Amino acid sequence: MTTKASKPARKPLPGLAIFAAVILLIIVQAQRMSVEHTYCEDKVPVPGQQGNKAGSLNMEGAPDVLMLGAAWCPACKDAIRFLDKNNINYCEYDMETNAIGARLYKEVNGRGVPILFIGQHRIHGFSEATVTRPCRTRDCYRKT
Repeated sequence: MTTKASKPARKPLPGLAIFAAVILLIIVQAQRMSVEHTYCEDKVPVPGQQGNKAGSLNMEGAPDVLMLGAAWCPACKDAIRFLDKNNINYCEYDMETNAIGARLYKEVNGRGVPILFIGQHRIHGFSEATVTRPCRTRDCYRKT
């Protein structure tokens, strides 16, 4: 008489836990990468770039910060989050998909993104510390 060997009890599926962790990581990364964009609808003057020419651009109603960026750019997304979080009036032109953005990028001899214009400051790349100083000087922070 042969007896069937009893199968050892299965442990909870480690593969399922790994799968769930990967899905959770993907969801977190997707939320980190998704940013609501505020694109400029019309041409706005580049802050600090209008010069003292006769008939210079009227800066009234212009954003405190103008950003040239790209949809694929992680630093651009970080900049947008920072500007939104601090309720800073800004406008973004995508230099790849927007004709005005592409022209501005060429005019300022862009070499990488983001490029932020805050008053007379032109900032390449993004860090909170680099943007905070000129924003404080220009009183960019809005009270909510």
